Parts: sequence; C-alpha cells; structure tokens
Amino acid sequence: ASREREEEERPPRFPSFSPSLPLSLLSPSPCAAMLAAFAGLALALSIPAPRAIAPRMCAAAGFVTPEAPPAIETECGFDHVPLSIALQTGDFLEADQITRDSLIKLAGAKAVSRGYVYFSEVPNLPETDLATIERLWLAYSGGKFGYSVQAKEFKTKKVNGNPEKLFARIGWMNDEGKLLRWLPEKAQNEFIYELDKAPKGHLPLTSTLRGQQLLLNLLRHPVWEREEFQQ
Repeated sequence: ASREREEEERPPRFPSFSPSLPLSLLSPSPCAAMLAAFAGLALALSIPAPRAIAPRMCAAAGFVTPEAPPAIETECGFDHVPLSIALQTGDFLEADQITRDSLIKLAGAKAVSRGYVYFSEVPNLPETDLATIERLWLAYSGGKFGYSVQAKEFKTKKVNGNPEKLFARIGWMNDEGKLLRWLPEKAQNEFIYELDKAPKGHLPLTSTLRGQQLLLNLLRHPVWEREEFQQ
C-alpha cells in the first residue's frame, strides 16, 4: 500500500529532449499527425503532398522560421546549442551576449582570462565555428543580422570603409551622432533587440571601447567571403 501511495504521489516524469532535434519528432502534436495522415493519403491518390514552407517572418513572435535548420559545425568541439536556442526563440539580447562570450572562448585561454578578445586574435578564430555563428544569426533573422551583413554594409559606396558611417547606417548612433550606450539592464540599454524594429546589420554588437580595430578585423575576416554568405 505504501508503494502504491508513493507511486501516486510521485510527480509525472516527462521525456527529456535534445535541442538539436525538432520538437515535432519528440512530442508529436495532433497537427503533425494530421499532416502525416494527409501525406499518406496524397501518396495513395497520387495527389502532391503539401510542399515545405519557405522561410518566413513570425511577426507576433519576432523571429524567423527557416526552411531547414542551419548546419552546426565546429572544429574544436564548441557547443553552439545555447546560441541556436536563443536565436530560435527570438531572444536576440541573450544571443548577442552568447555570441560575445563565444568569441572570447574560441579565442583561447588568455582571452577568457582577460575577459575580451584582442584584435590580433581575430585571424586565429576557428573559421568553421565563425561560419556556424554566422549561419545561425542569418537563419533566424531572415538575413537581417550577422557579421557578414555588417561586412557588406562596410563595403557599400555610402560607407566606403568608414567606421563612423557604418555605425550610423546600422543604427549604432543616435540622432546627435553619438554612439548608443550599452548597459547590462535591457531597460537602460539603448540598442535594439527587436527584429522588426532594428536596422539591418544592427546585431551582433562589437565593443569599440578599446578602439575600432577588433571590429575592423572581424569585418575583414575572410570567412565572410564564402559563397554561402554572399547571397
């Protein structure tokens, strides 16, 4: 009797899941079951099944649903899942911080110890991991945010490699021509973390408190010349 009572009082156990797997594979919804049934019926009747939905903006949620999950690759065993989750849920403030932390960790132990990346360490950042970070930003912002987006703006005729003009173009400056203030508290942070309100290329942020060379080296990194980032 005591064992039965213990079983009754024990809270229900929910299955764990891996963030890398689609939720629909882990806990099938009635909608998913209906779609599967329709696909089977369409096959039997030789009727084309519903085609995949193209990338679209979820206006209410403030994020983009890509047609296919972006490839997550690493050459050093780095965990990119936290960034992927933050971007998938439209938490661009958290994604921005995770990106800065990721660059510090990818730069090595010395960067972790001092708490920031030296501009001279940028060329040695693992290219595969930089590409993954960029791929995630592009996928879940609909191509609006990312280092490659900023790099393209940096090369436009209007900006022409001028950092101050870039800051104005991507919304890092206010109407008085001063750089926006970054503060840990979102309520006091002057940068914009809403996809529908932020200018193109607004995120991710790179600190210029120690000079502009870190940002310039990031924008000039050869990884952004990959064909997948030229679209």
